[in-house]
Amino acid sequence: MTAIFRPEGHQFRATEHAGGPWSPDMLQGSATTALMAREVERLATESGFAVRRLTFDLWRPAGLRAFRTTAELLRDGRKAKTAQVRLMDGETEIGRCTALLTAQSGKSPVDPFAAPAALDQAPEAGTPPPAFAQKWSRYFQNVTVRLIEGALEKPGPAAAWMRLDAALVEGEPNTPLLQAVQAADFSSGVAQIVDMRQWTFINPEISLYFVRPPEGEWILIRAATGVGANGAGLTTATLSDRNGPFAEVMQALSFERREAVQAQAS
Repeated sequence: MTAIFRPEGHQFRATEHAGGPWSPDMLQGSATTALMAREVERLATESGFAVRRLTFDLWRPAGLRAFRTTAELLRDGRKAKTAQVRLMDGETEIGRCTALLTAQSGKSPVDPFAAPAALDQAPEAGTPPPAFAQKWSRYFQNVTVRLIEGALEKPGPAAAWMRLDAALVEGEPNTPLLQAVQAADFSSGVAQIVDMRQWTFINPEISLYFVRPPEGEWILIRAATGVGANGAGLTTATLSDRNGPFAEVMQALSFERREAVQAQAS
């Protein structure tokens, strides 16, 4: 069975299927964020609280090695809890997730100003990306993609359904939350606006804000990217399932012009 990580005692060994776009020996961000979200979900389930915000700081590149996660409650309130999950490579912290969990009241007010919800096309109505785009990374080859707007191989806003088909952790089903988190990391790629032969762009962090729990295995990303000054950019995205939107995503981007292109221009 194909898996992104295999349990190894109290650690998780990254397989070759975890490789990312910049180097096959470095993990896809989706793999590291989803592994941390797995621990957050465990804390939420135990407490009966809902996951409302996930903020991931990706501090160092993660290689194809064994990792462990540590978790602690920074705030243990009756209505809100703040949890922290750290991703460790030995004694080195690779990344960190700060999670907001809130108590569930069971009722929500009616928003009289909300626009009528328009459901998007189902994934079955979408089209797959070109074969070369699906080879963006080893990890991405295990993700089924169905585009309903735009194109992955062309710059600009786009909307794409995604589903991780490989098990994140061997022997465990991929929960809707893990599907949402792993999909969210692709937001900047879905809405890329530059020629990747001339520019690189990384997102050293990503935040998700949930208004309800996701449902099912398919996640729709509707994303757009803007550019600021001094190499700064921002991707914003809405995540939906078959029942409509459930979360908003923000990714801070850093653009760098590739050295070979700079050398040719000088």
